Amino acid sequence: MARLKKSRKAKGFIPNEGPTRNERLADPDSYDSRRRKAKQEKKKNQSVYEKQRQADDGSSSQTQSERKTRLADKIRELNQSKEESAK
Repeated sequence: MARLKKSRKAKGFIPNEGPTRNERLADPDSYDSRRRKAKQEKKKNQSVYEKQRQADDGSSSQTQSERKTRLADKIRELNQSKEESAK
């Protein structure tokens, strides 16, 4: 006995006559468009290089405002003493 091949004329065949992919993406409530939007809005992890660069940028702005070294402390004390003696 020969096996019967599956055919589109089969009894349980469901025709796929729905909207095309472009039509689904155009609809903002469709699964495809929501999925694409979520993928674009997904938080991207920063590379190690980006993290280091960001840390350096943040620390450099803080150090420029006020340096915390022994020499800087001595200079501040001297300036403060000069101001007090000038008054």
